[in-house]
Amino acid sequence: MSTIRAIAKAARVSIGTVSNFLNDPDLVAADTRERIERVIEDLDYRPRAAARSLRSRATRRIGLIPVVSLTDNRGAEPGDNAFLELLSGLNTVAAESGYDILISAAIDADQELEAYKRVVGEGQVDGLVVMGIRSQDERLRFLRAKKFPFVAFGRSDILMPYPYVDVDGASGVAEAIDHLAELGHMRIAYITPPPILMCTRQRWEGFERGMERNGLAIRDQYIVQGDFGEASGAAGAELLLALPEPPTAILTANDVSAFGVMRILHSRELATGRDVSVIGFDDVGIASHWQPALTTIAQPFRRIGFLLMQSLLSVLSGANVNPQKVIDTRLVVRSSTGPPPR
Repeated sequence: MSTIRAIAKAARVSIGTVSNFLNDPDLVAADTRERIERVIEDLDYRPRAAARSLRSRATRRIGLIPVVSLTDNRGAEPGDNAFLELLSGLNTVAAESGYDILISAAIDADQELEAYKRVVGEGQVDGLVVMGIRSQDERLRFLRAKKFPFVAFGRSDILMPYPYVDVDGASGVAEAIDHLAELGHMRIAYITPPPILMCTRQRWEGFERGMERNGLAIRDQYIVQGDFGEASGAAGAELLLALPEPPTAILTANDVSAFGVMRILHSRELATGRDVSVIGFDDVGIASHWQPALTTIAQPFRRIGFLLMQSLLSVLSGANVNPQKVIDTRLVVRSSTGPPPR
């Protein structure tokens, strides 16, 4: 079987030049490009993939543009391996299909759309996985207007069909409230995700539904706007514990935020699961090893990654231009929840 090394030798160029040609032919001078093309044909190097790339200018790359801030779906905290699990799922399916993943982070949310315009305009990737979906997400409108292939991790309020994979976060939060109500909790607080994200509203709908069906009142002082960081969870816990009548249970934006709550409880010599119950969201790997182990709303990030990439490949192939999937969460009960103190 021919290799890149063999192509480089036969074409009298470096391996790096061949690699550049395979990723983006425009990076290579015209005469060198023609020479490499002839060698690829002569050596029968992955003929179908090579021919398809030469005809369509396909890059065989899929793009991700995360924002390096807390406005995205994931925090940058140690122990928050949710993004890595998602990336593992994406990469497994991509690699099996002959694609690479290009991560091109934006510095902040203001520059994010410009990053999308640059990546699309320069033809750096064949398709994009869009994360951190907002209610009226301009990235989705831009990609649809450009007829550029993409799949979103989440639904929005935009009235146009587009491919997505989403998690039923509302049902997960409602199930968590059911669990706390069954334990006897009546004073339940919620440290929410950032308001800019669509998932925040979806989870709030689940919170309202769970509280209503269990006959529990939502108290304004028990609702704290947070984000996905441990510091946010700690700050929220400080506010809640300072109330004249603090909550007996705290639901958080994610597991890392829950760890921040538990750290504050420990510093106050309050026992998590006995004095105050805590529930996270995600079920990151460390959640089961934390002390005490964290009760959490699990979303299967690796499977989500699989489905996102499979959906995008379906879009690219034309097999299904608008695949849409919503997957269930699962409440994992551990030691961080228990009956309220008497």
